[in-house]
Amino acid sequence: MAIEVGNLVRCKANGNMEADFSGTVEKVYENSALIAVTEYDEKDNMNIEDLQHKVIISLTKMKPIKAQK
Repeated sequence: MAIEVGNLVRCKANGNMEADFSGTVEKVYENSALIAVTEYDEKDNMNIEDLQHKVIISLTKMKPIKAQK
């Protein structure tokens, strides 16, 4: 399944987040996507607030959970 706007995805931890997280794809770029983070580990509470619940992450670091309806 291709990553598209509206997909729910599971992302691997990256430089901004200590643990894996889930969110909704808001915009897809050539090799990455803007994710609105919806589920995350408590230890990332401060990080997610600093990032205003948005992260840009490589397409290779995410996996679709559910397609847009």
